[in-house]
Amino acid sequence: MAEDPAAERPVVRASDADREAVVTRLQTAVGEGRLDLDEFTQRVDAAYAATTTAELEALLGDLPGPASDVPAVGEIVGERTTGAIATVFGDVKLTPVIGVPERASTVFGDVRIDLRGLRTAEQTVHLQLGTVFGDVDVIVSEGVAAEIEGWTVFGDRKTELAPVPRLAGTPRVLVRGWTVFGDLRLRSLAPGESPSRWRAVMDRLAARRDQPPPQA
Repeated sequence: MAEDPAAERPVVRASDADREAVVTRLQTAVGEGRLDLDEFTQRVDAAYAATTTAELEALLGDLPGPASDVPAVGEIVGERTTGAIATVFGDVKLTPVIGVPERASTVFGDVRIDLRGLRTAEQTVHLQLGTVFGDVDVIVSEGVAAEIEGWTVFGDRKTELAPVPRLAGTPRVLVRGWTVFGDLRLRSLAPGESPSRWRAVMDRLAARRDQPPPQA
């Protein structure tokens, strides 16, 4: 009878860095739409309770890329969206992955910052956003703690965050904004959900059309 190869593998104790790397990969999987919030929460709990690297590898078994290829958050490199951004007669629409702008503003246009794909080791992310004759719209993932403050002239301030448990390892987002003749809005969306309300409505209608008719 052949022996199980897994039984011959040496047991390697997991380090804190190993656990954090797995949690980072799980966070990415949520953003990619591979895991829902319940699956993510269960796996994060299991990752922090894991004592061996084999237990951690099992949590990533159905996700692309081995655990050893998952970098820590602080090791991610790429183009960074930082500094200040300003424009006139145009929109500012950003989906930053690494780094966020210190300030962003426009005249006769909207400012939309979608942070669902952001990967950062910072505990707090600060945004200063403003527009004249347009809206300020900040989007975070469901389960991210976020707050918005500021003022509007002839506009509304809206906070629309899903009442779900906070995602472990995510930063707190603090938005300071202002608008003139426009709304100031902070909202959360599920992974893959369109930031356009009209597009989201159309997607829901399409999903309903694809459902089989009820049986008589």
